Amino acid sequence: MERKQNRKEEMLSFLSQEDKNILLSELLDAINISIKNKNVEAIKKCLEKWDATIEMISIPGMKERVWERFEKLKERGCIH
Repeated sequence: MERKQNRKEEMLSFLSQEDKNILLSELLDAINISIKNKNVEAIKKCLEKWDATIEMISIPGMKERVWERFEKLKERGCIH
């Protein structure tokens, strides 16, 4: 159990405070949906999405490379 707790803390360390706030907000929304639907699918999807996001952020330099490419696409008018 302690190993799982350490993994969770390590994963959260990759998120900025703003990202942690977004995660919490999305998780609360997912909990409300799950209560309404009487199943946990929304919670599972939310956690899976954030797990993948954190995994990508944890790769050194990945966040910077992604933002660099995003800005280039934006400059070229490919995205808004």
